[in-house]
Amino acid sequence: MVTVAVLGGLAVALFGMAVAGLLADRYLSEPDDLRADLLVSDANKWAVFALLCGYVLVVEGRPLSSMTGRSLDPLAFVAVVGGGVFLLFAANAVTTPVFDRLGVGGLDEGMTGLASLSVRHRLFVAGTAGVTEQVLFHGYAVERLLELTGSPLLAGGVSFAAFTASHAVGWERGAVARIAVPALLTTVVYLLVRDVVALACIHALNDAVGLLLAGSVEKADDADGAEAAADGTAR
Repeated sequence: MVTVAVLGGLAVALFGMAVAGLLADRYLSEPDDLRADLLVSDANKWAVFALLCGYVLVVEGRPLSSMTGRSLDPLAFVAVVGGGVFLLFAANAVTTPVFDRLGVGGLDEGMTGLASLSVRHRLFVAGTAGVTEQVLFHGYAVERLLELTGSPLLAGGVSFAAFTASHAVGWERGAVARIAVPALLTTVVYLLVRDVVALACIHALNDAVGLLLAGSVEKADDADGAEAAADGTAR
């Protein structure tokens, strides 16, 4: 009975966001409306998160702490978060030129228009992704898979595959390939530290920097374009 309950929870954690995303794309998607799409996406994530929390409390009869892993002491927490953010930044710096050389598509198409969003909205998007995705795919899924199988490799592999696949909804294949890099790294880090709060902070901080810089880069590109046009006119 416990195994059946856990399997139901794993279905929600591993596939809930993908299903919600597909339904949203079919029934709620607003073409060329980034703000509306982001609001729907974030609402879906919080809805699946809330569903899983209710499932754990009511169906499994466990406390919510059962899907947060362990708690690091303050010094270790700061070290893990700082090290994790640095690891993701370094990985991005190393892999981006490789992907570019291989002609693997980037995240630009999915990130266009972010400059029009407020800083508060971008930070909300980053925080939503960090909390909901880490709790579902790592705090719950990895912990339950470890209980069922006792295999960190299997638990991490299933979590990583589902996490990456969930981003296939709404993103091009090249973008999903790039997303797979931080997805793999955060999975490995979680298996090492088993503190979902630390991973949520790493994820949210990494996304926040990316989202904030995306707006800055877009503005810089617009400025460069205007400058080039002005130079051309002057000539």
